[in-house]
Amino acid sequence: MTEDNVHRLWTDEELDEGLILMRPDELASRQPLGEARNTLLNAVRSLEGRDTLVADTNPVTELTRKPGLPAGRRWWLSAAAAAVVVAVGATVAITGGDHGAPSAQSTSSVPAVKFASVQQALDKAADMIHVTGEAPIPAGKFRYTETRGWYLVASKERQFAFLAEELRQTWQPSDFDSEWLLKIGQTGNKQWLVGNEQTATTTEGQNVNEIRQSGEWRARGGQFPEKALIFAGRGAGEWSAPTEQQLADLPRDPQQLYDLMLKDPFLANKPRGGGVLAVAATLLKTGVVPADLKEAVYRAVARIPGLKITAQVANLDGRKGVALGVTPPDGTYRYDIIVDCDTGEFIGERTTEFTPGGDVGIEGIKADTVTSYSSVHTAITDQAGTVPAGN
Repeated sequence: MTEDNVHRLWTDEELDEGLILMRPDELASRQPLGEARNTLLNAVRSLEGRDTLVADTNPVTELTRKPGLPAGRRWWLSAAAAAVVVAVGATVAITGGDHGAPSAQSTSSVPAVKFASVQQALDKAADMIHVTGEAPIPAGKFRYTETRGWYLVASKERQFAFLAEELRQTWQPSDFDSEWLLKIGQTGNKQWLVGNEQTATTTEGQNVNEIRQSGEWRARGGQFPEKALIFAGRGAGEWSAPTEQQLADLPRDPQQLYDLMLKDPFLANKPRGGGVLAVAATLLKTGVVPADLKEAVYRAVARIPGLKITAQVANLDGRKGVALGVTPPDGTYRYDIIVDCDTGEFIGERTTEFTPGGDVGIEGIKADTVTSYSSVHTAITDQAGTVPAGN
């Protein structure tokens, strides 16, 4: 079986659970559930032209409803129907801003069917956060937040363009108001879009790959100097460097939170910045958002007009999730966030330029090229400055 001919089939357990959640009252016992599942499977076999049907006595395993998934979730109806589409031969491919192929394009004609809508995907992510919560920082230890960001370095005059990697590391103490540590460094890793390692990348004696700053800062309560936060791609304010009180004060009602993000001056100052979706991502990538607020953020993001699922499986630095994106009226680019809807974890963000030459107008940059992306990972460590094993 080739990569271009992958069939996403539900297991019996997934199908049974979907049917239970789809019609909880009618399918609570073994026999109606068995009949419903067999009817669905037989419909699939009929569409495939197969003569062998499922016996009416096919055993069904009793299921215990998973926590956080209330009875009667109507979106499971769409998911169950989607299973039929996949079973009869949809062609899928893994897509997204892969670490090693920023300009990779999908080769599939039909995406993998997992979530039928933005609402469904973000409801699932919010539900999972509601169930699992956020692991507290043990006393005396630190939450380590690592962001690997890739940004565009380019010169139209010298005709080169590449993505350069930046590593941003934050250590948050168990006592929020104690001293935090922030480190920013350039790794030297590049992904060439136009040119190669032999291409001259100096302008007036300055290597353009050294324009971005590196450094180390310490501050109580995470209130680093604005210069450091700008270097970290964040900036000051309640979204990018919130205090503990600001986090507590942000509304947990999704509509109120959405309205608050919509009023942020960021949207007026940076019309190409991704709108409310970028404001939400700015908060999520800090790594300090409590579980109840993260849940509200996901439900607020679902209210963004024009938000679409752009990839059912997006690979961002080796981590996979659902990509949800917005495109401005001029249609020149798309801004995505990537979320692991099975855990509720925020994975990262990316920008894809649709116009050949990109925003910088350099011949050789292809349409549909990812020109920036970042991935976020958190873990617990014993002391500031120590990177946990596996990171």
